Amino acid sequence: MRTTLYGLLAAALLFPACKKEPGEGGKAEIRGIVLRQDVNAAGQPVGDPYPYQEARVYIAYGDHDFHDDDVRTGPDGLFVFSWLRKGDYRVYTFGECDCPGGSVAVERTVTISDKKDVVTVPTITVENW
Repeated sequence: MRTTLYGLLAAALLFPACKKEPGEGGKAEIRGIVLRQDVNAAGQPVGDPYPYQEARVYIAYGDHDFHDDDVRTGPDGLFVFSWLRKGDYRVYTFGECDCPGGSVAVERTVTISDKKDVVTVPTITVENW
């Protein structure tokens, strides 16, 4: 019994803890705002950008190709992803465009460098055709 206990203790000291990947399980958060800009048929802005309510915002952890989670913006265009660990993240949403498929991704890359960081994403402005 004592040998097993010493063996486990030695293994804990000799093998470092595994590196935690970006994703859920931490105390940090990423927040930001999504604005919507109306454009005319020629693609020129009309008026000022305004908060984009109920827009779906996606997040991809680390180097993932697809989103890992999503949230909707509030009435003021704000969104928050909570309980994240240190690492790199890709935050994106979709705006309308006069292009094949009718939508285009608008993306920001951010890094959480401390376990309790609150990172603010630069404002995301999407077009509304």
